[in-house]
Amino acid sequence: MSQSQDSVSSNQQEAHSTSLAGRIGLFLGPVFMLAVLVLPAPAGMDAAAWHCAGLALFMATWWATEAIPIPATSLLPLAIGPAIGVGGIEDLAASYADDIIFLFLGGFLLGLAMQRWNLHRRIALATLLAVGSSPARQIAGFMIATGFISMWVSNTATSIMMLPIGMSVVSLMAEEDSPAVDRYATRLLLGIAYAASIGGVATLIGTPPNALLAGYLSSDQGIDIGFAQWMVVGIPVSITMMAAAWVWLTWGGFELDNSQAGRDMLKDEMRQLGSLTTAEKRVGGMFLLAAGLWIFRPLINNAGVDWLSDAMIAIFIGVALFVIPAGSGRVGPDRKQANTGRLMNWENEANVPWGVLLLFGGGLALAGAIKDTGLAEWIATQMEIFGVLPGVLLVGAVVLVIISLTEVSSNTATAAVFMPLLGALAGSVGVDVLLLTVPAAIAASCAFMMPVATPPNAIVFATGRMKIQSMMQAGFALNIVCVVLATLVPYLIISMFW
Repeated sequence: MSQSQDSVSSNQQEAHSTSLAGRIGLFLGPVFMLAVLVLPAPAGMDAAAWHCAGLALFMATWWATEAIPIPATSLLPLAIGPAIGVGGIEDLAASYADDIIFLFLGGFLLGLAMQRWNLHRRIALATLLAVGSSPARQIAGFMIATGFISMWVSNTATSIMMLPIGMSVVSLMAEEDSPAVDRYATRLLLGIAYAASIGGVATLIGTPPNALLAGYLSSDQGIDIGFAQWMVVGIPVSITMMAAAWVWLTWGGFELDNSQAGRDMLKDEMRQLGSLTTAEKRVGGMFLLAAGLWIFRPLINNAGVDWLSDAMIAIFIGVALFVIPAGSGRVGPDRKQANTGRLMNWENEANVPWGVLLLFGGGLALAGAIKDTGLAEWIATQMEIFGVLPGVLLVGAVVLVIISLTEVSSNTATAAVFMPLLGALAGSVGVDVLLLTVPAAIAASCAFMMPVATPPNAIVFATGRMKIQSMMQAGFALNIVCVVLATLVPYLIISMFW
C-alpha cells in the first residue's frame, strides 16, 4: 500500500517547495488560473466549465511541481472553487468524506496495527525462509514478502521494514565489494522497491490511485467496484508484473554460491521474534476477518444484508482495534515486551497518513467539478478524433502517458487529474470507461526508472549500493514490459469477466 506514492515525506516536500521547480510552480499556478479567468471561454463552453479548467490547471501545476505540500494543494477546491463558480462549498466538501476515503482510513489502521506488533515482520521472515538460499530464490522471497505486505501496508513502510533485512543478507556474503555481490545487492534492492509498488496494485487499499479510481467511478459514473471485484483484475496484474520483474532482475545469474549465512541470519531474526504473541494472533485474526468480509461482501449483500459496504467493514475493523485488548506482545522495532493496552492506541493513530486522505478528497472534488460544470462533456467532444484508434492501442497510449508522467510527479495527483479526462474520452469514442480508467490507475503504480518516482525507489537508492544508471536501465525495461501488461491484462479481464 502506498502513501501517496505517492506522497513523499515531509522533508522531501519541503525540499521540493524551495527548489527551482517549486518556486516556478508557485508562481505559474495562480497565473495560469488568472489567465483563464480573464480570457473568454472557448466556443461551446460555459463560463463555469472554463473556470473549472483554470482551477484544474492551477492544481495540476502545484501538484506536479510540489510548490506547496501536495495535501495542501488538494484543499484548493474548497479554498477557491465557490468563489469562481465551480460549485458550492457543501457539494465540494462532500467529496472529502467519500466512502472510499474511509475504506482507506480503515486499511491504514489495520496496517499500523500489524506494524505495531511486528506481525508484518514475522510474515516477511517466514516467506524468506520458505523460498531457499540461492540468490535468485532470495530475490523472489524478498519480492513475494514485500509485495504481499504492500497489499495492506503502505509501500513506504514496507520498504523501510524490508530494506534492513535485505542489507543484512548482503552484508553476510563473502567479498562484499566484489562485482558479483554488488550486482546481487543492486538487483535485490530494486526487487524490494519494485515489489512494494507492484504489490499495492492487487487491492483497492494497496495504493491511492486504486481507491481514487473507485471513488471517481462511484461518484461520477455510477459504477461501484467492490474489494473482491478489484482483486479479479488486481491480483493477476500484480502477479504477472511481479513475475516479469523477477525474471528481468535475475536474468543471467549472479555467479554466487547459495548463501547459508544469509539463511542463518533470517533464522536468528525469527528466533528473536519469539513465539507468536497474543497480540499478533489477535491482529492476524482481525486481518483475516477484514479480508474475508471484503472478499465475500457481494455474497453477503445478495443474502439481504445490503447495507454492508467495504468502507463500513474497514471502519468497523479499525474501531475494533482500539477496543480489543492486546494481551501479551512485543511492541515496535525494538520488540519491547508489553502486556497491557489495546491492539491500537491514539499514539499509533498519529502515524495515519492524513495527507493522503486529503489528496483523495481534492482529487474527487476536482473530478466532480469537471463533470458538474460540463467541462468533461466539452472535453469529450474535442476528443472524438481519438475514436479512429483501435481500443487496445488507445488503452496502450493512455498507459504509456501515465507511466511517463508518474516518473516525475505524484502518481496519485496524476490519477486525480486524468480520471475525469479519461472518463470524458471514453464517452466520446464509445469505449467502456473501465477499459481506460482501470489500466490508467494500474499504470500510475508502475514508475520504476527514477529515484524520485516513488518513495520505495528513493529509499533503496539512498543506501548508496547502486548507481542511478542501474535503476534507470532496469526501470526502463520494466516500464516497457508494464506498458504491455497494464494494457493487455486488464483489457482482457474486463472484456471477459466484468
